[in-house]
Amino acid sequence: MQDDIIGALTQEVKEEVIWRYLYDRKLIEEQINYVNELAEHTAELEDKGPKHFAQICDTLAEPRFINEFTKAVGLQDVSLKARIDKDRSDRDGLACVKVRGLTRRARFKRFVLESYSGLYTWNTQYKEAYEDLEEECKGVNHNLKKFENNYDLLTMLNFLKDMDVEFIEKKHYLSDNFAPAEMASIEASLSFKPIRMEQFKLDPPPNLPEPKLIQKRLNDLAGYVYGQCGERIKALVK
Repeated sequence: MQDDIIGALTQEVKEEVIWRYLYDRKLIEEQINYVNELAEHTAELEDKGPKHFAQICDTLAEPRFINEFTKAVGLQDVSLKARIDKDRSDRDGLACVKVRGLTRRARFKRFVLESYSGLYTWNTQYKEAYEDLEEECKGVNHNLKKFENNYDLLTMLNFLKDMDVEFIEKKHYLSDNFAPAEMASIEASLSFKPIRMEQFKLDPPPNLPEPKLIQKRLNDLAGYVYGQCGERIKALVK
């Protein structure tokens, strides 16, 4: 009689532990899914960046002018080229932009400033999304560590295979085979891996200065470019 009571209590404790484990595990899975969705959104934002870089480079055209631009905004030539080359598919229609100004030179200066403002706005949005993703990854990894410390997976699997839980739960976590010899491989397949930013293959956002901080320098550059390439620019700025 006493053994039956102890056995019943032991089973009840097991059930409570395993259901808490399953609940916490589903929470972790939902957090990981959210991070993956956030990564997709960040990647979509990143894809919009090359056209902004390309517009400025197409406007300045010559390597010497592009080099001056990269110095003004604190970018390296190699980094800039990599961002442009990442996607050249969305560059049509960017060059012909109408801007206000009494002279074509003034309109060209405005064109350069507005092109950089578009780049800066995109970069601000991308940087915010990238940093949010980094924080979410850190949060999920922290929760993963707590989850691993709270539960021994092999013990949970042994509890689970002996419990009268729904078949769908057993099948999800243990597949159709509950043989002890395969428990180690099942344990490995169910273990969570830490999330790393590198797995999303996203480029870190550059640190760009606010447009007002480099307005004079860009104006001077645009004026110099116009003086050197006035005829080409006439077709660019209407």
